Amino acid sequence: MFRAAVFAVCILAVGALVCPPAQAQQPLGFSLGQAVTGARQGADLALRTIDDERLFRESLFGQRVAQEIEAASRALEAENDQLLEELTTRENELTELRADMTVEAFRAAANAFDMQAETVRRTQAEKRQRLVQFEESERRRFFGGTADVLQEVLDSVGGQVLIDARAVIIGVPGMDITEAAIAALDESIGDGGPPPFPINLP
Repeated sequence: MFRAAVFAVCILAVGALVCPPAQAQQPLGFSLGQAVTGARQGADLALRTIDDERLFRESLFGQRVAQEIEAASRALEAENDQLLEELTTRENELTELRADMTVEAFRAAANAFDMQAETVRRTQAEKRQRLVQFEESERRRFFGGTADVLQEVLDSVGGQVLIDARAVIIGVPGMDITEAAIAALDESIGDGGPPPFPINLP
């Protein structure tokens, strides 16, 4: 994944990831706040940018991941509603039975109910966390297979350096190759196929 601070840009150049020293802050040869004049456009640009979040989100791979998470989230919410209804029913039962129970018996029943409710809460929170872990795992798998394809796209447009679009303060038309990269990745890896670590929310 192409992550870069504004003044310490990690760049993809000649097939390798290179982080230039802090003093190399103006790769386009202009100072912040100055207008860009005489900048080359289109295929002549050696510097290209990419939006890695859009790259993932709009790719077939990212859309498949989003759909799987959405389906699992809906199922989890339905399960949460059912469990909440069951716990509420049990709580009302204990309230009604309290008058006919000894203090010791009611305390034991209340403690058991609290333990049950806490177990449910913890289990459901763990399931929610699995959705987060699934997305993180799939993102790593996606970006782990993008380098060669991005290099090919960069070469095809005559670019030499690829940086994160968020590191650009001023740019010119034609710098961004995100759309072309999405198309190339869709053709190369598609939706990624079955994930090695599926969500699996029992």
